[in-house]
Amino acid sequence: MNKEKILKIMVAVLSIVLIAVLAYRFFYSSNKQTSDNNFFEAKEQQNKDKKEKKKETDKDTWKKYDDEIKFPILMYHHISEVVDGNTLFVPQKEFEEQMKSLHDAGYYTLSPEEAYRVLTKNEKPAEKIVWVTLDDGYVDNMKNAKPILDKLNMKATINIIFNMKDGVDKMTDDMLQEINKDKLISLESHTMDHIDLQYATPDTAKYQLEASKKGLDELLKQDTSVICYPSGRYNDSTPELAKNAGYKLGITTNPGLASASNGLYTLNRVRVAYGNNAQSFMNLIDQGQ
Repeated sequence: MNKEKILKIMVAVLSIVLIAVLAYRFFYSSNKQTSDNNFFEAKEQQNKDKKEKKKETDKDTWKKYDDEIKFPILMYHHISEVVDGNTLFVPQKEFEEQMKSLHDAGYYTLSPEEAYRVLTKNEKPAEKIVWVTLDDGYVDNMKNAKPILDKLNMKATINIIFNMKDGVDKMTDDMLQEINKDKLISLESHTMDHIDLQYATPDTAKYQLEASKKGLDELLKQDTSVICYPSGRYNDSTPELAKNAGYKLGITTNPGLASASNGLYTLNRVRVAYGNNAQSFMNLIDQGQ
């Protein structure tokens, strides 16, 4: 075979190889472009879906009403086995059944801020609402009530007697700071020493209200907004003193459903004693007493 023929064969082979390489590069580039386009389109859609989901999540579900909103503010103390027939005790099992009954019935549990919005704007985030409160700051609130509330994703407010922290069966500063990390739990004021404000002088009441708020504000780095009157009692000057001290709401032991008509600083509550089954508890909620 002469050199000319060999050269022609080599040129032909090289041409075929070159064509194959060019074809590969063309198809690879096209496919890569398509793949890149698909990737960016998918990424764009994913981001769009995330934005829509966040928008849906952030949507304000609160609805304004024409008729005045009334709702139960539940009043608990100890969540523990009953001692000597004391009605301030509700066994943990009963408390769990009651919270589950509320949860299953579709009740939305309010924070203090949400309760204030309900009362001042006459709007609510769900058809059924309830504010769960526990008085005095007992250790069993943390040990027995909190796990139930966490499990059911329900909010509650614990009212603290500031000078009784670290006392017998009361939560310590460390416990309060720890429980305050739970976004479902709010800690509010029950005065400094749990004295009866109905018979307190204005100066004494002023101290009890202002000092307890200041103490909780500093301890928990918050703006304490609710005052729970000891034994639920107050006199004609108490609401104004509470307002001047910087509170937004005041809760009592006056029976019945709460509403703006009570007055923001004299709100009714529903006392929950031991011995309620699921049905009697729900009747209590509906009737408000």
